[in-house]
Amino acid sequence: MGKDLTEGNISRTIIETSVPLMVAFVLQSAFNIADAFFVGKISAEALAAVSISFPVVFLIIALGTGIGAGTTSVVARYIGAKDYDNADNAAEHALISSGFVGLGLGIAGFLISPYLFDIIGAEGSLKALALEYINILLFFTVFMMFAFVGNSILRGEGDMKTPMKIMGLSSILNIVFDPFFIFPGGYHLPFGLVLPFGLGLGVRGAAIATLTARGIGMSWLTWHILTGRSWVKLDFRHFRYDFSHVKNIFFVGVPASLINVTMSVGMFLWTVIVGMHGTAALAAYGIGFRLDTVALLPAMGVSVAVISIVGQNIGAGKLGRARQATYKAGMMASGFMVFIGILFNLFSVQIISAFNTDPEVVGYGVSFLRIIPWSYIFVGLAMCISSAFVGSGQALLALLITIMRIIVFSVPLAYLISLAYGVSGIWMGIAAGSILGSLFALLLFKRCCTLKYTA
Repeated sequence: MGKDLTEGNISRTIIETSVPLMVAFVLQSAFNIADAFFVGKISAEALAAVSISFPVVFLIIALGTGIGAGTTSVVARYIGAKDYDNADNAAEHALISSGFVGLGLGIAGFLISPYLFDIIGAEGSLKALALEYINILLFFTVFMMFAFVGNSILRGEGDMKTPMKIMGLSSILNIVFDPFFIFPGGYHLPFGLVLPFGLGLGVRGAAIATLTARGIGMSWLTWHILTGRSWVKLDFRHFRYDFSHVKNIFFVGVPASLINVTMSVGMFLWTVIVGMHGTAALAAYGIGFRLDTVALLPAMGVSVAVISIVGQNIGAGKLGRARQATYKAGMMASGFMVFIGILFNLFSVQIISAFNTDPEVVGYGVSFLRIIPWSYIFVGLAMCISSAFVGSGQALLALLITIMRIIVFSVPLAYLISLAYGVSGIWMGIAAGSILGSLFALLLFKRCCTLKYTA
């Protein structure tokens, strides 16, 4: 059930809401790392094929989480104001809208993916493998959108535990399904295990395993919401079209989606820059990106919680509490990231070698884990500041922060520094851009604006 986030100790509220999200995102990362681990056992080319699919996959996630953020923000503000009828109706509008977005995105993905891979420089068997992987995922984009919005509705009402359980189940099932779909029977797994049977579908099997696991999670989510186990009711019996709900959701959701689209564009451009240095660099980038996501998971958990906390408190008129929660959450998020960054530096060789033993891949991957973490002390706070703007309905400011960090700073610096330092220079540029973008976010939050209610 939902939770009132407008009362009680702020630090305790942050911890209680963010820990389930952290667990969910850790399990989600295990979901992704399982794909990388098992696909890496096929070949470096297979791993590179999945890696160059990241921009398209991330675009799906970008739009889904963007609409989800708009849904969380609007639902949370209505819940904070104790306006449950409008919370219900807004959630229903969000779910219907997400279906149309998912359909359009799936069709667009089928049409543009081949051209994106051409721009990256993928040819022959590498391009064929990448298309084999991404086309399967694109076929189920509508259902992915439903899942994003459904989980976001629950978060808006303060229920972080149910999405955690759903994501946890999907992640565990994905790890279990991966080897059976990817490898043939008799394949030797880690720890001396032998696969008793398998479909041997390779890269295609990784995509099917992912969709199967997520489909089961989606079934649970649907059952939970439609059987009245949440504050928000989605029975559609009293649904009435109200453009103001669509406007409010997309006023936050579009900039929030563009935040993620901007990140997707940045990933695409980074992939192009990395691709100039060969398949080994691409494979290392694929591994490094997934591991970097691990470090971001605690900060993601805290920052997503900030959307709900700030949203409910803004709706209740408690602006000071919303601002104080943002600062405290930012310090927590950065602390978690720094701890993981230290581990990456200490065990970089062992971590990268677990995914691929090619010396060139290991070398590039190790430099990634020793350079990127220098930005972690700043990134957590910036993520929470952006989420606070989203929660209050000021997502355009969060978008500005992302554009500055990715497009203005990180991409140009990655290219320019790589001219002198090669692949390591790419990592240096990304880290430097993240630091500069985070400092800009802090300046914007402290001096240029304050949290306010935005209907």
